Amino acid sequence: MKSLFILLALFGGASAAHAQLLPVPGAKNPDWKTEKSEAQPSATPFDEPLKTDRMPNAMQNSIVSKGNQHRYWDADRQLAYTWQSRPNSGTVAPDQEVLVREDRTGITYTFRRKR
Repeated sequence: MKSLFILLALFGGASAAHAQLLPVPGAKNPDWKTEKSEAQPSATPFDEPLKTDRMPNAMQNSIVSKGNQHRYWDADRQLAYTWQSRPNSGTVAPDQEVLVREDRTGITYTFRRKR
């Protein structure tokens, strides 16, 4: 829940509270549609125990940015998010597309914002 408040603060107050900020695979995503999903060969098989967090910022619940490229790790759901924001917009909110890698299954989803 704390990470949600951090994201709301970063994405800009009240207007962000009404929009879904980041999509979640397998859940209702009213603001996003799944464009494609791809299995990655490095996925953990379902019969093996889950591995510990491999992401360096797993405990931080923060967004790592370089220019308009952003990454976020959701340790609770084991989801790695990657997106671009609008250039020179002053916000880290996703522009139109978000890549989500589900670490437990190794599946990478491409979500596109609904219009």
